[in-house]
Formats: sequence, C-alpha cells, structure tokens
Amino acid sequence: MKKNIPLSLLFLILCASSIFLNTNAFTDSLLLPKWLFAVIGLAIMGVIYAIQVFLKKDYTCNIRLWNAIIVVLCVLQASYGILQFCNILPPTSSTYKVTGSFDNPAGFAGCLTAGLAFTVYFLLEGNNKKVQWMGWIALLIISSGIFLSESRAGLLCIATIASVHLLLKKYKQIHNKKGFVLLGTWFVILLINAVVLLSFYQLNKKSANGRLLIWKCTTEMIKDKPITGHGIGAFEAKYMDYQAAYFKAYPDSKFAMLADNVKHPFNEYLLVGVQFGIIGWIVLLVLLAFLIYCYLRNPSPEGYVALLTLLSIGVFSFFSYPFTYPFTWIVVGWCIFVLIVKGYKKIKSQKNAYKRILRQVSAIVLLIISVLLLYRTNRRILAEREWGKISKHSLVEQTQLMLLRYQKLLPVLGKDPYFLYNYAAELCIADKNEECLRIANICSRYWSDYDLELLQAEACIGLEQYNKAKSHLKQAALMLSYPIYSSLSFALCFREARK
Repeated sequence: MKKNIPLSLLFLILCASSIFLNTNAFTDSLLLPKWLFAVIGLAIMGVIYAIQVFLKKDYTCNIRLWNAIIVVLCVLQASYGILQFCNILPPTSSTYKVTGSFDNPAGFAGCLTAGLAFTVYFLLEGNNKKVQWMGWIALLIISSGIFLSESRAGLLCIATIASVHLLLKKYKQIHNKKGFVLLGTWFVILLINAVVLLSFYQLNKKSANGRLLIWKCTTEMIKDKPITGHGIGAFEAKYMDYQAAYFKAYPDSKFAMLADNVKHPFNEYLLVGVQFGIIGWIVLLVLLAFLIYCYLRNPSPEGYVALLTLLSIGVFSFFSYPFTYPFTWIVVGWCIFVLIVKGYKKIKSQKNAYKRILRQVSAIVLLIISVLLLYRTNRRILAEREWGKISKHSLVEQTQLMLLRYQKLLPVLGKDPYFLYNYAAELCIADKNEECLRIANICSRYWSDYDLELLQAEACIGLEQYNKAKSHLKQAALMLSYPIYSSLSFALCFREARK
C-alpha cells in the first residue's frame, strides 16, 4: 500500500508551524500565530483527506516517518534552547533565558516532553544500530533542553518515562542478576530526580508556594459546581474573584505576598474540573481505559510509544499547562489515532457497502468542517493583523483615529478578552467613559482581572460614580491582597466631598 506523501508533508508543516512560527504582525507574536496556522494546517489536511476518499485513493500514513518528524522537530527546538543558554541565539522572552521559540519555559519544556517518548521508538530492538544511536543522540539533546529550562515537571517526566520503560520492557529479567541491576538503576534515577526536584524547589520556593494558593482557590471553584463545572473559559472569567474572596476571608494569609494575576491553574486536571466537573474527569478516565484496551487488543511498538507519550504529557499536566500550546494537542491526537488504528487493525468489515457509505459521509462532514475552519481562521488572521496595526498607531498618540477601526473589529474579536480590554483602555484614554464601561463589562464576562478592575474604576471616576469606583478598587486590591485599598477608598471619598 502506497504511503501518503502529501499528508506527510502537511504533517511536517503543521508540527513545524505549531512549534516555531512567530510573527510581529499580531499583538500576540509568540502563541497566537502557532494556533492559527496549526488550525489552517489541520483544515487543509482534512480537505486533502476528504478528496482522497472521494477519489478512492489510498490515505494511509507512514507512522515511522511521522514519529521521526516529531523527534527531529523536538531536537531542533531543544537545540534552539541550548543555543539560547549559550548566548549564541537571543532569547524570545525578556524574563527567561531558555524559552526556545515559545513565550516562557513552560511552553518550551512542554513541547520537548511531548516529543520525548518518541525517541524510545527508535531505541527498540527492531531497529539497526545506526537508528538506535540516532535515537540516543536525540534523547540526549531533548533531555538537555528540558534540564536547561529548569522545568521541574519536565525533569519528572524524564524520570517517569525512563523508569516505566525500563520496568515494562525488562520485567522478564527481574528474577536474574540483570533484573537486580535494572531495579537498582530505576531507584537511582528516582533518587536523582527527587534530589533535583528538591533543589529546584529550594531555589524557587515562591513559585511552588504560589501554585499552592492557586490550587486552593481552584478547588473552591470546583466545589461550587462539582458535577458539570462552570463551562469553557470559566477559569479566566471567574478565578480572580475566588482569589479575592480568599484574601477577604484570610487577610493575614501566608500567601498574601505571592498573589498575582492568574490565567491558568497550573494543572490541566483541575482546569478540566473547573470547566466540566466530575463529568469531565469521568470522560478522561473512560478515554484512557479505551486507549489501554486498544493497545492490549493488538500490542505494537507504535502503540507502546503512543502510551508512553500520553504518560509523559499526563505527568507534565499535573504541574503546568501544556494544552495551552497547539503542538501538545497535535501529539495527543496523533497518539490516539495510532492506538485506535493499531488496536483495530485486524478487524475486517463484512459489509463493504455500508463501510464505503460511512466513509464517504465522514469525508463530506470533514470537508464541510475544514472549509468552515479555513474561512473563520482567515477572518481571524485578517482581524489580528488589523489589530496589530491599530495598536502600533495607538502607541504614537493616534487613539482618537483608531477607535472607529477598533469598533469594526468587534464582530470578529468581540469575544477575545484581551482585545476587549485594549479597546476599553483606548476608550478610557479618549475620555469616552460610558462606552469604556460598556466594553469593560463585556470583557468581564470572559476575564476576571486586576487591571480590568482598575480600568473600570478609572472610568467610574471620570463619570463621578465614586461608589462604583470604590467597589472596583476594593475588588482589585483583594485580588492581589493589597491592604492599600482602604486608603484608596478614603482618597476617593475625600475627592467626592470636595466636589
């Protein structure tokens, strides 16, 4: 059966764009371009796949080649970070030294841990020595990148993958001398990892303790709607209000000095709980059980590596936010596809007519979805480019001229909280306070934020609505546990009295 070269090439472009693509044409130059062009790549792949189904052509993919693509791109990304550490390439962030082509070390380490287990595929016994040596080199480079990023979750993933692989692939040797050496190696790896994690915790206690605060407030969110959750996007929309409520109840909390604006709970499972509740967790468990079942139906090296990869991403998800980045979704989707295809490879349908009809209906649905994605993504790209131009003009004091252009972008970007906040801020600068509050109120449906509260307070002061201004200032202060809110309220009362 022929291999599908067009889809393989598109998969390469898809993965490369989701890892490396950056552009200054957008206000978000590092993350959004990766998402937009990843969606375009997936939509084009969907169109090509649908056309091939209609033409009754082969649409198989070379799993070995696609695994190699992931490994090579992760090696390039890790090399990018290593060169940044050596001051050969400039950092993409003003805060962190090693970020690769991402906005922070979490994205960089998340990308590498998603590709880490694929190196194991080329270390398995069925490969020749040259391929195995290349696998070892790739593993070393990717692991070095994770280490230099100082990602504790990434180091834990390395130890987990190494330990599980050694135990699963060599368990038959447990009863002999090699087995004792194996177990000894496993415990040494775990010990080294524990020491390294502890040392990083000592170096960055504030970060670790700050996450404890976030997890505590996130748990309160889940308690309020434990079954169905708060819905998609609920964390950004509501979390800071829960943090404010926590500091209102515990003003002397030891976490007071660690409070900050928070956009993610640093734990993907908690995020699922916030958005979808217990139902979301059950769906995840059912999916995991199904994938393991698929592997056990027909064990294969490809399925084994796919499970290892999902394990690596799953461990990383306990302490970070890998699903903020499109590459993680692509890898997870690829692993699920491999496990299902390998698990049901031996099943042959006796009803070829029904199978052909089902395939054609699926292709039609996929084609429609892909075309709609291309249309909507193209609109979003044009809108983002226009916003990028507007924001640059606003910086050179052309706010009044840009407001009409902001308004024209509302139909496309009207649910983007960052766009709404910037639009509201420009309205506030232009002394259009009523319109500013209207846009800010829309923004508050999607985003609970310290800066948004301050912006609303400023607009209220401009409208001489001092009680509302005090309320916003108090909420802003509670969000970050600032005791200064009482003096701000007093100042506003004094200003009101003078009027």
